Amino acid sequence: MKRFLPLLALAAMCASTQAATVLNYSFSSDATPNVSGDSLVGTVSAAYAYIETLDANGDPLPAPSYRPDTTAPAITVGDPSARGYGAPISGNALDAVDQSVLFSFSTPQNISAFGVTLDNSTLGTPFGTAIEFYNALDTLLYSIDVNQTSPGFSVSQSSLALSGVSKVVLPAGAFYDNLSLTTVSAAPEPSRVLLLGFGACGAVFRRRRV
Repeated sequence: MKRFLPLLALAAMCASTQAATVLNYSFSSDATPNVSGDSLVGTVSAAYAYIETLDANGDPLPAPSYRPDTTAPAITVGDPSARGYGAPISGNALDAVDQSVLFSFSTPQNISAFGVTLDNSTLGTPFGTAIEFYNALDTLLYSIDVNQTSPGFSVSQSSLALSGVSKVVLPAGAFYDNLSLTTVSAAPEPSRVLLLGFGACGAVFRRRRV
């Protein structure tokens, strides 16, 4: 039995190993993230958004859905003070004063952490606004309340367990800076881990018979 222990321990380690990808948006000049860790599965894009309420046939949707606004200009970053929104936290920031910003993933992501900081402004909405996470069916998975009137309001959640996130929406009314988002790949399925363990045991049995 002692011969099995290292191999079974290896199988257990495989069950808990997750590959993490961190997307860091400094918004110094554009909305392109600095990616660290493992490569992101799929792609991510950012655009100003609108809320779609009707389907292609003109019928009401079960729930309003965020879509990229193809008529809006490209994502803008700049100095919040230029628009009377107080000093930036660090250099430029993402301008979402007039319109919400939608981050879209081509492949649904499992998100384990999220953080962002608002500009040093007292403008915006104190309540009723939230950062929202949606799946591919436009079902709301999670939301984080935001107080846009609190200078330097910061969001930092490092223990999320959101699966199948396709969209992240930043509400309009503020400048956002230093956004960070961590995705993790799914751990191996339990059945695969068991197969690995059984395969290792079988290899030991075959070796003992030789």
